[in-house]
Amino acid sequence: MNSSDAHTPKKKSTVKFAIMSVIGVFLFMVPIPDGQGAFNIPLGYAISWLGSTLNAMEINGFGLIFFLACVVITISFLGTAIAYMAKLQAYVILWGSSDNPYSVLKEREERDKEGPLKLFLCHPIYFASKTIAVIVAWMVFFRVGPEWLVGWDGGRLMMDLISGNSGLMAIFLIIGIAIPLLTDFGLMEFLGVLIKKVIRFLFTLPGRSSIDLLGSWFSSSAAGVIITRDQHEKGYYTDREAAAICVNFTLVSLPFTFVVASTIGLTAYFALFYMVICVTAILLAVVMPRIWPLSKIKDEYLPEVGKQIDEEVPQNTSLFSQATKLASQRANKTMSDDVLKSGASNWLNIFMDLIPIILAWGTVALIINAQTPIFQWLSWPFGQFMRLLQVPGAMEYAPATIAGFIDMFIPAIMLGTRDAYEVFIAPIQTRFILGALSIVQIVYMAETGILILKSKIPLHIGHLAVIFVMRTVFALPVIVLLTRLLFNP
Repeated sequence: MNSSDAHTPKKKSTVKFAIMSVIGVFLFMVPIPDGQGAFNIPLGYAISWLGSTLNAMEINGFGLIFFLACVVITISFLGTAIAYMAKLQAYVILWGSSDNPYSVLKEREERDKEGPLKLFLCHPIYFASKTIAVIVAWMVFFRVGPEWLVGWDGGRLMMDLISGNSGLMAIFLIIGIAIPLLTDFGLMEFLGVLIKKVIRFLFTLPGRSSIDLLGSWFSSSAAGVIITRDQHEKGYYTDREAAAICVNFTLVSLPFTFVVASTIGLTAYFALFYMVICVTAILLAVVMPRIWPLSKIKDEYLPEVGKQIDEEVPQNTSLFSQATKLASQRANKTMSDDVLKSGASNWLNIFMDLIPIILAWGTVALIINAQTPIFQWLSWPFGQFMRLLQVPGAMEYAPATIAGFIDMFIPAIMLGTRDAYEVFIAPIQTRFILGALSIVQIVYMAETGILILKSKIPLHIGHLAVIFVMRTVFALPVIVLLTRLLFNP
């Protein structure tokens, strides 16, 4: 066999790449009408079916997923508490029995990172978050405590976000096992080679990053971050690339954008609403990776995995041939047990870490928003900016510009209030402008923010806050201009 034959992808691998990628694209990216004027993707229907089926079984007046969320959060808290007690006990024993306790403790910590406790060991801040989460979850479940804590302005809303029919629990259960269809069977390699030059020119990113955008566009922003985190930890993105993708490409899903539009009374204008969002998001994605802080992040791969990406095309080889070759090689490496292991790992990390933190941080932020004037104070500069841009009700609705930093749906709740006659209180142009802004801000701490902070991507909460403000400042004039030019209700 000559060298060219040796590198020719086997037909079986090519078929495997094609079949699994088609299934992945269908599940994540093909919108299907629901017969009622709306649409969703197959995974969206699967998520809704799973959520509604499980929640049809009630415990104490709540759906089964609500109860399962309480159990998961409790297991996470107890596991972390046990891990901390074991660590403390080891410290006490070693301190009294070893001549060099520091070195012994360091060795033990390294062993713990690979041992059975690694799932629960975390920073004390996250342990505190889990403690808050377990208290809030069970207080809401048993309806015990003050309304500001367990009502719809606090823990109840966050628990609904987590355990609703299309909540985070149902989303992660389905997406955790489905994401490898997009990432592990060659589709990213295939598209990466084909559109490398365009994506690199526009966004300074690899071609494969288009999958992250499409994954979030048709599935959820969390899915986009999870895909990016996975590719970063496998050596396909540098630190800078992963950071840029997470804060530029992980838009909320197309179906959920429709939910936002419906909540603020813009269903009839959805096509225009989404077009304004897409144009603004593309402009921001061109600009943001080229300026601080993203431009200052090192273009380095994680040292433990190194560079794994290969989107270069050899001379005398067509783009399509090289794309097919790399995709087939990737598909050949992926076995069914790899997919199951990846899914199980995703589930454990999400349910033991992410869900409790989302509940704790989200509840605290909602209470601050409902019970204090802090958001009014913080949003004062944005109110003045909107007044300069002549946005109707600028100062009154300014808090909606920063509330999205907690969760992207909170601005929709603020803007969607109606009077006794079911008429929207906020002016329609204001709803259009701030509704679009809430989508393109992207950094939502209750979802994408927590996922980023829990990853190896070098973005801390200060970075995320600055990027959120920058996106808000850059996006507002663009959205206002497009609204004035195109939106005539």
